[in-house]
Amino acid sequence: MEDLRQKVVLVTGAARGRGKLHAENFCREGAVVVMTDVDQDGVEQAAGELRSAGFEAYPYVLDVSDRDACFELVDRVRSEVGPIEVLVNNAGITECYAMLDLAEESLRRMMNVNYFGEVWMMQAVVPDMLKRGAGHVVNMCSVMGKAGAAYMGGYCATKHAVVGMTDAVRQELRGSGVNFTIINPGFVATGMFEGATVPFITSWMDPQRVSRAVVDAVKKNRWEVCVPRFVVRLIAFTRGLCLPKLMDFSFHLLKADKSMTAWKKDDRRPF
Repeated sequence: MEDLRQKVVLVTGAARGRGKLHAENFCREGAVVVMTDVDQDGVEQAAGELRSAGFEAYPYVLDVSDRDACFELVDRVRSEVGPIEVLVNNAGITECYAMLDLAEESLRRMMNVNYFGEVWMMQAVVPDMLKRGAGHVVNMCSVMGKAGAAYMGGYCATKHAVVGMTDAVRQELRGSGVNFTIINPGFVATGMFEGATVPFITSWMDPQRVSRAVVDAVKKNRWEVCVPRFVVRLIAFTRGLCLPKLMDFSFHLLKADKSMTAWKKDDRRPF
């Protein structure tokens, strides 16, 4: 989909961070951007900023963990803006505590937003893409969708699930005209992992780098993107050897198993 001009792009979790950047970067490509978020004030302000800059952006309130709300929202967008041609499943949350200490509510909420939220949006959006024989879905995953890390067990589980689900649906719809991209970022400086430390082989990334990779993936139909490429692929390769002792030793050597011990929850976030 090299030309994004006037294409309707829906981005979930677009009130702040990477989602807001995705919306802005698609706008700069000439797309009509639909921005959704559970934070009404935040998403309306973000969309207002883009409209003030001369872009076409529409804010909608949505909790992606609510399946019925996802279908209702997609129907509204189709009626009020137009058929969705690109879906960016960006909404996500985390709680970085020891696995045995995570509350049931926290585990279920992460799975409902990070995994089921992407499934519900795909079920709501993709059938219409199939009728038109064209469309693109971007599922935001993570380096933690390739390997587990200490104090991120709940979050890792959701991202592993997204990777597996995306691989499955891509195979099911091969040749349909609908394309799928998995995005695997490393440590991104958005505040989501406030207080964490990064292994010495990598560093905090500018979220703009990830956002540009998302737009590029849609334009060039990339199936999977790792940012940064070397670090994410190295971690995936190490775990893919089915040698968990090697992976654990490597993570310990790099101090990756201690990265989240100082993670701080941001109580200002509305989720």
